Amino acid sequence: EYAHKVQLVTQAICSYFPAETKVTRPSGGHVLWVEMPAKVKAVELFERALAEKISIAPGPVFSARQRFGNFIRLNCANPWTPELDNAILRLGRMVKQLQDAAD
Repeated sequence: EYAHKVQLVTQAICSYFPAETKVTRPSGGHVLWVEMPAKVKAVELFERALAEKISIAPGPVFSARQRFGNFIRLNCANPWTPELDNAILRLGRMVKQLQDAAD
């Protein structure tokens, strides 16, 4: 069941995020590691997403050296619903806005 949820979230990311986004599934578990375009700041995305009641984990919290500035971790354990699909769509739009603002 978790593998199917991970697959659905991965497909949504591939559809809604910028084309250069890379998705990695760490072995085991039900999370995805998402590498966004280099100019997108994960902490800024986190703040925008939080304001929209979308929960993500910014990459720098997983590094003592503040690496992974353009990475986020997404939990895929929640049931797949139209609301979840819409949240990933909105998150993808935020990523594109941050990318455009950085250019």
